[in-house]
Amino acid sequence: MSISLGPFALPLEPLLLFGSGLFGILVSSVLSTKRAGSVTDPLLMMLLFGLVIGRIMFVIRFADQYDSVWKMLDFRDRGVDWVSGMIAMASFLLWQIKRLPEQRIALSGGALSILLFFSVASVLLNTGPGQHTIPDTALTQLDGEKISLNQLAENHITVVNLWASWCPPCQREMPAFAKSQQQHPDIRFVMLNQQESAETVKDFLADNDLTFEHVLLDKTGDVAEIFDAYGLPVTLFFDGQGNLVESHMGEVSAASLSATLKQLSR
Repeated sequence: MSISLGPFALPLEPLLLFGSGLFGILVSSVLSTKRAGSVTDPLLMMLLFGLVIGRIMFVIRFADQYDSVWKMLDFRDRGVDWVSGMIAMASFLLWQIKRLPEQRIALSGGALSILLFFSVASVLLNTGPGQHTIPDTALTQLDGEKISLNQLAENHITVVNLWASWCPPCQREMPAFAKSQQQHPDIRFVMLNQQESAETVKDFLADNDLTFEHVLLDKTGDVAEIFDAYGLPVTLFFDGQGNLVESHMGEVSAASLSATLKQLSR
């Protein structure tokens, strides 16, 4: 989900995309015809074009979830329509091959390498060793009673948000979770506070006029450790069988949350 670099925690998805692009450029450099020039710029433009088109299509699909132009432009929620993005990249690649026929092998090899690297690395990360089901860890409710996430889920689609009251991104995304909880009564939303007291959590929710059906306390950070969640906020998405099917490190926008829930509810 993330890697820790000193005091910083970085999400793996952007790093994986960067690594894929770098690998594709290296492969294309080996395959390129030196006299015809470098294909680095066309490959980078292909990636950028695909990401921009994918973002535009995502914003169009979930325009009702954005309340400002700035949030539409804010790429930190990583909301991208990957189908549109892939079509855009393929179209751009074909145009570049037509424009630079002498570099078609290098361009094709670089693009294919990017796709293979990203696909294989994603599969390895998602199927490697580790905890991929909702944990049976005992947690504390605000009234002091103990309950596990597994008990709380009860074969429902479950969204677990790891947060803390001192975390600005956590504060900003809270209204999106509160709204989604009202829109999706069949989905369990669990706001899992990290290592704060019940009094602190109650005061924060009251001061911000936030109401959640399920608020739990992870006083020792056990769940964050299980899922290698080195920073906050982190959101975990479990299907009805308790399998982890999606995770997001960093602030979740209303649009990206809606997109993930739509995919899970199919």
